[in-house]
Amino acid sequence: MKRLALGGVAFAAAASLVLAGCTGGDNDKSDGKAQKGASSESEVLTSYNPQPASNLKQGGEMTLPIVEIPDQLNPMQGDGTLYTSKVAWFYQPQLSYNDPKGKVTWNKDYLSSVKETTVDGNTQVTYDINPKAKWNDGQKWDWTVFRDTWKANNGTDKNFVVGSSDGYANVKSVTKGKDDHEAVLTYDGKYVWWDYIFNTVINPHIAKADDFNKAYVNKPHPEWGAGPYTIDKFDAKGGTISYKPNPNWWGAKPHLDKFTFVQMEESSSINAFKNGQIDATDVSRAEFLSQVKSMKGIDIRRGTTTSNNLLVFNATSPQLKDVAVRKALMEGIDRAQLAKITFQGLNYTEPLPGSFNFYSFQKDWYADNFGKLVKFDADKAKKDLDAAGWKAGSDGVRAKGGQKLELDFPTIGDSAVIKARATAMAQMYKNIGVKLNIKARPSADFNKVFTDRAFDIFGMGFISSSPNGVAFICQMYCSDSTLNVSRSVPKSMDPEVKDVVKLPTVDQQVEQGNKVEQKAMETYGIMPLSNGTTIWATKKGLANFGSAQFYGNYGTLGPPELIGWQK
Repeated sequence: MKRLALGGVAFAAAASLVLAGCTGGDNDKSDGKAQKGASSESEVLTSYNPQPASNLKQGGEMTLPIVEIPDQLNPMQGDGTLYTSKVAWFYQPQLSYNDPKGKVTWNKDYLSSVKETTVDGNTQVTYDINPKAKWNDGQKWDWTVFRDTWKANNGTDKNFVVGSSDGYANVKSVTKGKDDHEAVLTYDGKYVWWDYIFNTVINPHIAKADDFNKAYVNKPHPEWGAGPYTIDKFDAKGGTISYKPNPNWWGAKPHLDKFTFVQMEESSSINAFKNGQIDATDVSRAEFLSQVKSMKGIDIRRGTTTSNNLLVFNATSPQLKDVAVRKALMEGIDRAQLAKITFQGLNYTEPLPGSFNFYSFQKDWYADNFGKLVKFDADKAKKDLDAAGWKAGSDGVRAKGGQKLELDFPTIGDSAVIKARATAMAQMYKNIGVKLNIKARPSADFNKVFTDRAFDIFGMGFISSSPNGVAFICQMYCSDSTLNVSRSVPKSMDPEVKDVVKLPTVDQQVEQGNKVEQKAMETYGIMPLSNGTTIWATKKGLANFGSAQFYGNYGTLGPPELIGWQK
């Protein structure tokens, strides 16, 4: 899966996680800038103290902050966020891991072998399941876990509300192989991105749509998990989830005796880190970084990031149904000024992003598709709003048909950067005759605002787990995708969006993907703002954790059994 549903990196919560390279460092020596010459192979900055199991202590505890304990705890369900993925990471099966550059390694605790071939022009992948693999309730794994996962996610049964059908929709059959422990997946034609899907599978208990959608709401079901850890305590109301080593685990023993997530606002996590209550915290904003840089016994781990921070314009809002109005509103926003506010004090700069397919450091693939369509120009924004029939009133606010051009903009979290950006946006809009109502919400409300689409304009973000962004273009632009929050891209575009990944070569997909993205962006529903840098403050000795781009769980958490304390 490439994009983890806007998972709480909300525009309100800043860029969160990181890309490739392997330069684990202990000090804040990097400047956070992407290296020159980066391409699809992407040179990047990382810092996560990579250590083999032999260098880790056995035992100990680790506590991390989490902004939200989400209601939806099924990471494949469409309402899941980055926080859903983080919660699941420690007790649900992880069939594969990425290294920082996004290269896939299959997990032999679950899969004895994975083989890809071409049969009659179709990509065919054979998964041999480790006979030891089982769910915590004792059910043994067999080939049907792949069949059930495919059926839930391939998009043919609309009763399943999924985060993404990308890749799964390209599979035409899942069959039993030589025995119950072998699954044979056959794609419809050549599918070049086959190794970036089926990185997890669903439990048989949620193979039906109603269970898939609802069974994990406010219930983690540790008995349906299968991993090195299992949930020991789940207290969403109290804001705590703790894990312990799984007594049913058949693989290598995990290193920690206890791992805990504690829900807290970002500002609270800084104080908790300074007081020794938690072992790491995100300091990707200057206001946070300045509070910890002088601390002793810590590392500052900085890297480039694979997040996309964006503004979403709700195309179903009465004032925003007109595409010309949405375009004018984008022309009235000075993205460079917002980026300056975001990165002030971080010694970091980046080009204004122009794509959700690729990052600007992926020189061979990236195209500035948004920049070809929209430039900041307040005077042009005013003229376009005039032409759309929105005239300035005596109070300076535009109106049409008795309705004012007044828009609700919820912000998430209590960061000073969030407040400064929102205030700057309100002033930009005032200059073109638009009133922006800033609605401050706590971080825990992110999922509610997102799923209820309770906004006219919303700032949020998502994290990419794969460098091959065009493989997941449908997740961004298909009309029925849960990530297409604006609802600006029409259903009529779905066939050409889906056809991109059917092309036989990567180069053809990249070329066509950029063309399709530009066409989708001409509906003016989403506006890229920044990618950013990721900076973590950690206690010294914390291993396999930090800023590492495509590594493990969206650039921060490595394989659960390899997270621990260095000897």
